[in-house]
Amino acid sequence: MRVSGGVLTLLAAVCILCTTCGCLGASSSPSGGGITPIDLPEPPGACTLTGALAELDLLGAEGGLNITGTSVHQVLGTGMSLDGRATSWALGLADGEEVRWLTFGLTGWKEISLRAPLPAEEVNLTSVLSPEDLLAMQDGVLSPAMEQLGADTVD
Repeated sequence: MRVSGGVLTLLAAVCILCTTCGCLGASSSPSGGGITPIDLPEPPGACTLTGALAELDLLGAEGGLNITGTSVHQVLGTGMSLDGRATSWALGLADGEEVRWLTFGLTGWKEISLRAPLPAEEVNLTSVLSPEDLLAMQDGVLSPAMEQLGADTVD
């Protein structure tokens, strides 16, 4: 069976027309104004010192930061709320003669370079009151003062 040249030309024209209409046709606009929501995990918020130290223990157990043989000489919390949660924590560690600083925040524990001296006395984290316990004990004093000042953190 022989196909005439006119049929082949017509078939080619139909294919080109279908391809052109499919590629150049206007697509429907998405509902919601063209903005596609991306569900990202919520960044961790403020954390208690107890929670931050638990994260440090877990990191050490997984082979992360090695703080074996170090002693804590300074604990700093910033953005602390009345329930003892801080937006970030810093630990000043003595490792022999070396001074090391660790910070805990949105990205977890990190060792930072900081040329700052440490107090001579070691902080025994198991025998001192945690910030959350200390603030809970002083809630009757701190809450009215913070309300009067319009403050939401006790830095």
